[in-house]
Amino acid sequence: MFVCGFTIIRNGVEFSYPFIESIKSLLPLVDKLIINLGISTDGTGDKIRSLRDPRIEILEREWDLSMREGGKLLSYETNKALEKCEGDWGFYLQADEVIHENDYDRIYDAMKKYLQVRKIKGLTFRYYHFEGTYDFYNPLRYRKEIRIIRPEKGIVSWGDAATFRYSDGRRLKTKPTGAFIYHYGWVRSPEEMLRRKREFEKLYHDDRYIEEKYGNLQEFPYFELDLVKRFRGTHPAVMRERIASMSWDIEIPPHKPLLLNPKFYRIILRKWGIIRKR
Repeated sequence: MFVCGFTIIRNGVEFSYPFIESIKSLLPLVDKLIINLGISTDGTGDKIRSLRDPRIEILEREWDLSMREGGKLLSYETNKALEKCEGDWGFYLQADEVIHENDYDRIYDAMKKYLQVRKIKGLTFRYYHFEGTYDFYNPLRYRKEIRIIRPEKGIVSWGDAATFRYSDGRRLKTKPTGAFIYHYGWVRSPEEMLRRKREFEKLYHDDRYIEEKYGNLQEFPYFELDLVKRFRGTHPAVMRERIASMSWDIEIPPHKPLLLNPKFYRIILRKWGIIRKR
């Protein structure tokens, strides 16, 4: 069984992505790792090269930052990395996603179990979405996604690279791995999070929208801290140093039970498409 990992990253140092931790967590499960490195000005490439792992193949590209509709640049660049994948499985991680070493065996077993079941085109993971700090997670963000696929023609990264489908939009037939993705995209100081959101929103909206939404802010207002739950488990070992260096504190507001919180129902109705996000 040959497993090819793939990921994308650009200016990961400047925007505090745990991309090195992500890469390190993926390497034990892959035979090769394709990294689409957008031209960066902050030493991101140097950090990746310093790993000196012969399995890593860097695809350095100039990303077209004018693609500002619906995050399509992310899926476009993900597909450029996917095109270089070979073997039985392609294992995708985003630069703020990390695998826990406790899940390695079940992930490997799932890939082995479905290796010859050709109708199964993808394997899914559940998620911990950490919010504000490493001690709390948001249970209302997306619950699962495909992160392992057959690197076959016609299977592509979809939308803003959140998932994979056939190129005509059909969904893949999948099975669960039983493992978790530890997602740290919402863990930064309020000041860093604001800088990251302003930059990230450029992949979705024009400058006027971004200025109207964030122009008068000095720090990011975490909107859903009244919905988070305390994390009782352990973090991946590769995250220990980063977690220990956390230098900010975020106050978690008093919680109501979810069923008594009006925000819970608004989020659910948005997920069902009954109301639109403002």
